[in-house]
Amino acid sequence: MIAGRYYLAGQSDFSIADLALQGDVYTIIIASRQVESGELSALRFSDRLGNIARKITLPNGAVFETADNDAIDLALKNSRQTVGFMGGVHLLERHMGVAILSIFLVVGVVFSSFKWGLPAASHVIAHALPDEANQALSSNVLGFLDEHFFEQSQLTDIEQNKIRNRFFNTIVPLYQAEEMPQFKLHFRLWSVGDEMSVANAFALPSGDIVITDRLVQLAETQDEIDIVLLHEMGHVVERHSLEQVIEGSAIVVAVSMAIGDVSWLADMGVGVGSFLISSFYSRSHETEADQFAYKLSLKGGIVPKSLGIILGRMENDMGMRREDECSATQADLNNSEADKEESRLSDYFSTHPSSGERAEMGERYQRCFEQGLTVCLVSGED
Repeated sequence: MIAGRYYLAGQSDFSIADLALQGDVYTIIIASRQVESGELSALRFSDRLGNIARKITLPNGAVFETADNDAIDLALKNSRQTVGFMGGVHLLERHMGVAILSIFLVVGVVFSSFKWGLPAASHVIAHALPDEANQALSSNVLGFLDEHFFEQSQLTDIEQNKIRNRFFNTIVPLYQAEEMPQFKLHFRLWSVGDEMSVANAFALPSGDIVITDRLVQLAETQDEIDIVLLHEMGHVVERHSLEQVIEGSAIVVAVSMAIGDVSWLADMGVGVGSFLISSFYSRSHETEADQFAYKLSLKGGIVPKSLGIILGRMENDMGMRREDECSATQADLNNSEADKEESRLSDYFSTHPSSGERAEMGERYQRCFEQGLTVCLVSGED
């Protein structure tokens, strides 16, 4: 006898009942009185999941519910009926070694999905989307940055026009494709505090490239500016912003499926504008943009190692100026907005490949450049 509860069809009230399974025949007994019987094959058994109560649906729509899963499994086995897929799962649950192995397998699959599967999928999706997706992603972002981060450039018109003319007449034509992004070049002053300005350049998905005054001031050769602009073109061409938005969205969906409510993510203040200005791109995206710049630098006669040189100079400039600021008044810095901004800037370099790594790649292309080659086959790269 299997003890349980008996529910009439469509009713929530139940009666304490017993289920007798003998061979291929079942019998429902309530208060020592047989109320129903029939062929075992007419019953529908719910799959077993752990120790959750089992539901057995009778031909007339009534339901018998029992927590005695072992008895149900034994009866089904004796009657030569299958216990279903979940019954096999339950057998696996009861073996600790198999359970531990399953955990490692699940962790491995999840890790592989996020490590390699998600980036590969986001790359395919980003390049399949129309250009309108890039435009929509960039809508009003530059205005947001101008309002919260940037000031009007203090470079002279002559300085700006010199860089702009070379960019559109010499740099952009190095990349040839059927669907060319519409590049635009913007000059901005990015100030942190009263005396410090930031040397940087970045690209929006729409093709808008922003270069700051301090970067222009630090550049000692035209090649250093040119190769930085090629690097930012690489981000646009490879659609890195779209890829990161797709990856971020997939992660949010995965987290929401795993833990439910993720509305707390909105409280972190992660918007498109702040995302582009503080997180920038992943290391793999930066490496890909570097390769784009190095390859086209050979075609344009631009010294490849210039990228490593200017990046190192930018990093040193930031480090030295931060040391000067810290030595001035440490107590004031701890409470100032400038200190918070500088922390964000140091995070920028932690999310990028080190200047040393990038300089090493540049040296390999530099050797090709010195040999007069316009195509460089570098080991480990496409």
